[in-house]
Amino acid sequence: MKRGFGWVLAGILALGVGAAWPGGARAAAEGDPFPAMSLADVDRETTVDVGGLFQGKVGALAFMQTSCAACRKELEALRDLRAKYPALAVVVVSVDSGSPARVQRYKEHFGFDFPFLHDPEFQTPALFGFSFTPGLVLVNKAGSIGLVKGGYRPGDEVELERRIAELSSQ
Repeated sequence: MKRGFGWVLAGILALGVGAAWPGGARAAAEGDPFPAMSLADVDRETTVDVGGLFQGKVGALAFMQTSCAACRKELEALRDLRAKYPALAVVVVSVDSGSPARVQRYKEHFGFDFPFLHDPEFQTPALFGFSFTPGLVLVNKAGSIGLVKGGYRPGDEVELERRIAELSSQ
């Protein structure tokens, strides 16, 4: 292990999912209601209520950056899962500091057809305890959080599919 990596890893774990944030605020966790948040839609150039995009549906909210290879792999897995579960609402939040046009080009280049929202200040991931990408939140039909998961490794889609099927049957 390279020197310094342990400190970085400890910092990520300390700020990981479910962590307490300054001021005593707790990150949203499984079973909590989906928090109120509005973000800019890169397609329509309007602000949208993110929770409203999931209303009455099982949803997946994916936090990503255009420079993150693991993020792209997770989005590809979500695209495949949505093919199996057409009612799954997938929404992506780009936390790139660049322009929405850059995010739009990324979306078009990789052929993603789900809504992409833009949070250039990296503020919304903290609502769920994320300090890195990728991050994924599943939402049930009632609007409660069904899963908060940081990171992505090949094979994660097996557990994601199990959770999506479980949430879809509720």
